[in-house]
Amino acid sequence: MIPATGATEVLRPSPGKWLAMVAISGALVWIGTRILGTHPLVGWSCIVLFGLCGALAVLNLVPGASRLVLDADGFEIVSLFRRTRVRWPEVSRFGSTRVGMHRLVGFDFVDGHAGSERLRRVNRNLSGFQAALPDTYGRSAGDLAAQLDARLAAHRAETLTRS
Repeated sequence: MIPATGATEVLRPSPGKWLAMVAISGALVWIGTRILGTHPLVGWSCIVLFGLCGALAVLNLVPGASRLVLDADGFEIVSLFRRTRVRWPEVSRFGSTRVGMHRLVGFDFVDGHAGSERLRRVNRNLSGFQAALPDTYGRSAGDLAAQLDARLAAHRAETLTRS
């Protein structure tokens, strides 16, 4: 069920995914400590790289660090406490895409949207979309894209009836 266009909905990432990342990173850090004596460069590389990955995963578990807020005006992406606001009139379409092994929700901006044209072109070549959400917030990419598309269509219909 899709909430009314004026209703605010907050989607949070699945904590299980981030807990798994913490566990895997911890195991790889442990392996790095075990091989320090025989392969110091590889050991330190594992400790530093996977220690940073684990720290980022722990940060994503902090309440308020990551979420997607949908409201009547648009949506706000919060990723590692950094906020990005996108208004519905700035978006032309949503869709599901694959980047590497990950399914994501991609979106395109309307023509004339301010921002880096070069970055949008690179993103389009990689994923088929100009931008993408950083997470699927515990849903399938297709379901989340359909939900966002429905909100976008409802906003457009509401805008037309007001004018």
